[in-house]
Amino acid sequence: MALASVVPLSKEIGAITLTAVGAITGLDGSGFSGISLMGSIANLFGTAIGAGAATLTALGQIAAIWVGGGTLVPWALIPAAAICGVDPFEVARRNVKPVTIGLIVTTIVAMF
Repeated sequence: MALASVVPLSKEIGAITLTAVGAITGLDGSGFSGISLMGSIANLFGTAIGAGAATLTALGQIAAIWVGGGTLVPWALIPAAAICGVDPFEVARRNVKPVTIGLIVTTIVAMF
């Protein structure tokens, strides 16, 4: 409630919030565990700003998948890296820049 009185509810704030929450829920390595939380937050922002809750939910979910579903979190990369014979931490290190750029671009596109 305190944050809602200080931060204006807009589509930009909604998109950034969903991306951040999606990335945080993706840290468990699953990428799919936060879907119910994404839907609840997207519904909240969608109702408040009159925007599409489905787009916001998809944005949060894609952030969770990109972070935890095998691109940034090393323990999600372990099975694939073992099959390919590469270091999972090296793969995660090399994925940080492209995934971060992808999240930023996707968030900006979702704002429109």
